Amino acid sequence: MSYDYAIKTDEELVKMNGCIAIERLKRNGKSVIHEHQAKIASRVVTELNNPDKLNVLVIGETQSGKTGSMVSVIKQCVEDTDNKISYENTYIITGLSSTEWKEQTTERMPEGIKVFHRSELHKKFANEIKNKTNCLIIMDEVQVAVKKNQTIYKAFETAGLLDMSTLRKNNIKILEYSATPNGTLYDLMNWGDASAKLLADSGVGYIGSYELYKNGRVKLYKELSGYDKKTGEIDAKVDEAIQEIKDDIDKYKHSMYHFIRSRNGKDYDVTSRNFKRILKPDVYNYIDYTRESSIKDINKILEKKPEKHTIIFIKEMLRCSKTLKKEYIGILYERYTKNPDDSTIIQGMLGRGTGYDNNGITIIYTNTESIIKYQQLWVSDFEDKTVKWNSNTTKSKNGILYGTDTFNNPTNYHGFSGGIEDGDELNEPVIQKFKTQQEVKKYYIEKLQPTMEGRGPNHKKPNGEGYYETTIRSVKKIYSCKDIEDDRRQGLTKNNYRLYPCYKNINDKLTLQWWFIHY
Repeated sequence: MSYDYAIKTDEELVKMNGCIAIERLKRNGKSVIHEHQAKIASRVVTELNNPDKLNVLVIGETQSGKTGSMVSVIKQCVEDTDNKISYENTYIITGLSSTEWKEQTTERMPEGIKVFHRSELHKKFANEIKNKTNCLIIMDEVQVAVKKNQTIYKAFETAGLLDMSTLRKNNIKILEYSATPNGTLYDLMNWGDASAKLLADSGVGYIGSYELYKNGRVKLYKELSGYDKKTGEIDAKVDEAIQEIKDDIDKYKHSMYHFIRSRNGKDYDVTSRNFKRILKPDVYNYIDYTRESSIKDINKILEKKPEKHTIIFIKEMLRCSKTLKKEYIGILYERYTKNPDDSTIIQGMLGRGTGYDNNGITIIYTNTESIIKYQQLWVSDFEDKTVKWNSNTTKSKNGILYGTDTFNNPTNYHGFSGGIEDGDELNEPVIQKFKTQQEVKKYYIEKLQPTMEGRGPNHKKPNGEGYYETTIRSVKKIYSCKDIEDDRRQGLTKNNYRLYPCYKNINDKLTLQWWFIHY
């Protein structure tokens, strides 16, 4: 993009400064845009330029270059003189609470792009973007903290962004990135023509989780603590699991770093003692990498070859996004759990082992079944809803996968109409009106319980004045029947229901009705 010196508008000046910042980033070598990143960015910008599109989701494998794709999107928006997105109103946000993420992302972004992580969203980001126009909100790791009434939802609510007319009138576009979008994907697909889902190809030389698995470099993880709180004893199988790790470590031709993820509290100390009983501290080095440790950047340690095999115990670190220098990494061991979250598995130790700088010898211990399920989703373009994917924002009902009311659920947006995936019959919900809660319960048991989970609506109690209150969009008050009719789709999906007490006349308790709403 080239400008003459006769700048005509402030926006042209901003665009020019953006171009300079991006070029400076490139020359510093902090964010080189590769061909595959520019390719997916071009597809993104095409969608963003469509006036009907408000929200675009990009799914890319872990460590495949999503940050470079973001920079390329910003670059292409800046270079397009017809694009209305303002460079100074472009934001990178995440539900992650990681300061590592913020530091790493800020370093890779051109100067002037504002970056916010979880603790800054509800107030700082929300107040920053409120009433702004021509905005681009780029969300990294969109699967984190996105349930209704969690951080992302509250930030959007505070900023006034849970309103379709506001998004359209102010030209606010949302761009989401994740390797494991979970329920946010299935909720977003109910936006109809207002949304788009794109799968990003990885670049040449990329090694993903399924490739690692096929190449025999992934093993099934096991319990490494084995501490019984009742007896205080350690499960004998733990020694066998650690001996397996030792056997793998001893096969390396030179010293390496080996990451072991542990639980919090007592289990962390027990795991450490278990290892030191078998891998003696006079032979192996040990490092604690936790939020309480003094280590600010683990890569400062990893860039140097260790003098001895070094065990690095981690706690609440390296969940996702953080890129590790892999040359001297030997073992990556995920924390064992009986009921693993598939998204956490893909994004955890396994995800840290993927990328373009794979050393060819790292071994990952994790839940192998999650890799198989992820591959099934990927080859189906994430359309196969029969995959039993386990995450905190997905559920499976009657063998079908769906979202559990994330901020992406269109019913959380005021003024949303149309686009529900199963057709027009889901656009207008059923409203059953009752005089008592007992009648509601009977209706649920007879009509809906066979197809819906749970025992039905809980019994509600009146306030001190004898009125029944309810909560809509975090506002608890006495609602009129007209209020409920206007918000009848609020928080509603095809798999749930809402029960509202409401009044024909909010000043007359005798006009109370119970509205049971479902699709």
